[in-house]
Amino acid sequence: MQADPALAFDAFLRCGGCGTVFTDHVPSTAALSRFYQQYHGNPGYLAKLDRKLALEKRRIFLLKFLTRGRRFLDVGCNIGCAVEAARRNGFTATGLELDETAVAIARERFPRNEFVAGTLDALAPDRAFDLVYCSEVIEHVPYVGRFVRQLATLVAPGGVLLLTTPDSGHRQVRDDVLHWDTLRPPEHLTLFTRPGLRAALAPHFRRIVILPNAKPGVQALAFKGKN
Repeated sequence: MQADPALAFDAFLRCGGCGTVFTDHVPSTAALSRFYQQYHGNPGYLAKLDRKLALEKRRIFLLKFLTRGRRFLDVGCNIGCAVEAARRNGFTATGLELDETAVAIARERFPRNEFVAGTLDALAPDRAFDLVYCSEVIEHVPYVGRFVRQLATLVAPGGVLLLTTPDSGHRQVRDDVLHWDTLRPPEHLTLFTRPGLRAALAPHFRRIVILPNAKPGVQALAFKGKN
């Protein structure tokens, strides 16, 4: 933040209704794009690539029974492990990632998939997917309402969204959230609670299921109506 004043903020705020925590200043998309180029987490992802690929393959194997279609999108795919795992589970798989360095790695490691560099705006507006994967991304985005609306349009009728994010309302952190190591702007701008995430998704999906999680994270399945 010291290197880029556009990322600075003055305070954390908490919603009086749902308890969601967020910064009082939203950085511009351009400032965040600069921040995420050559993201510091990439070496760590590469070091555990095989283990992460196996984990994602098991998770997507279970998810594929929730929808009949086989079009997969990972929003915030990083180096592409979930995208490749989806392909191995029979999906036509696409990954979207803001960090161009990560996209280059993904294309080299997993060339049988499609990888797109950029935000959701980089995808054609008429594209739709049967399973949309959005793991640990929503807390990073500057305009949550717009992001959720765009996500919802990408889910095909009868499709499903899996969304995971840190849970600032979890019993382990809710009373001392300012000392939670996950509270680290400008990476994390909005830290939802379970009610907060449900409220954000509800206008766009027919049914929302919040999965049990002993750790301070929310895992939500959001189902699109078949029209």
